[in-house]
Amino acid sequence: MRRRDDRLYGTDLRKVTPKPVFIIGLHRSGTTLLYQMLAGAFPVASLSVHHVVNYDRILLHHHAGTAAAAGRELDSLFRSWHMATRGIDEVPLTHAMLEEYGWVLRRRAGAFHVNGKTAPLLDEICQKLQCLTPSAEAVLLKNPWDTGHAGDLLAYFPEARFIFLQRDPVAIVNSQFRIAKDHGGEKDPYLDLLLKGIPLGRAWLRLQRALRKALGGYLYGRIALRYILRDVTRELGRLEASWEAVPSGRRIALDYAGLVSYPDGALEKVANSLGLSLRPDPVRVEPHPRDPTLLPEVAAAESGFRMRLDEKGIARGSLDGIGTR
Repeated sequence: MRRRDDRLYGTDLRKVTPKPVFIIGLHRSGTTLLYQMLAGAFPVASLSVHHVVNYDRILLHHHAGTAAAAGRELDSLFRSWHMATRGIDEVPLTHAMLEEYGWVLRRRAGAFHVNGKTAPLLDEICQKLQCLTPSAEAVLLKNPWDTGHAGDLLAYFPEARFIFLQRDPVAIVNSQFRIAKDHGGEKDPYLDLLLKGIPLGRAWLRLQRALRKALGGYLYGRIALRYILRDVTRELGRLEASWEAVPSGRRIALDYAGLVSYPDGALEKVANSLGLSLRPDPVRVEPHPRDPTLLPEVAAAESGFRMRLDEKGIARGSLDGIGTR
């Protein structure tokens, strides 16, 4: 018997033409904050936890009028875990929390980032979100796994526009290392939920926990920091390559520090550059500056890290036209 899932509503998807806007930035560079701010300010469709977890049924829930009940079910699950936030930061954990499309791509098509196999699914994600929010002026999406793939995104979605977000590399390293240090040894039911249907991801997470237990926090931390420093360096290079791959008329750049200190300026720049109008009932998301204090291990590595970035020609604010001013 054919399942009553979203395949029943495929004809709806062919009636919509989404206009995707991609937020491009590294993990822990502030993309979640920017996603929240833009989704609250502009009439855009966006991807929520509900959409990620119930992806195969979101049109069914919409047409059957059961989306709200599905959202309440998720909220009840989160409360049973005693999780008010997603753990790695203070972002409230609810069914409406915005999430990354990479989780859907990996579970359904085998990769966290866009490629020839996942692009049709990403197109379907855009179509579904536009179908759910027909009045949306754009579909706003983010996925740090695509930091280095803006050129590919543009090839698959020629009408796409891009918002690049940059943050001080040392602050990114500090944030990533804090997560590895403080949360790497704990079980995270929310992360386990996102990894459902991704057995290799779950296996990798179990391996990390086992290594931390076997090596101890100090040695595990040293190994983790070395990996993070190398990975952030690589991803910063990929971010700049992505910037160069997108024509100037389809991209803008924002700086995290400016986003936090002058959010209205960032919203004005996005509105003017992308031609988006403000919502009639905007939801203002107030940025909360993070503690700038570096962890001792990161502070000890800062000088050498910045020197390596300089040697590679990677510097803070190196994207042309960076900032919100």
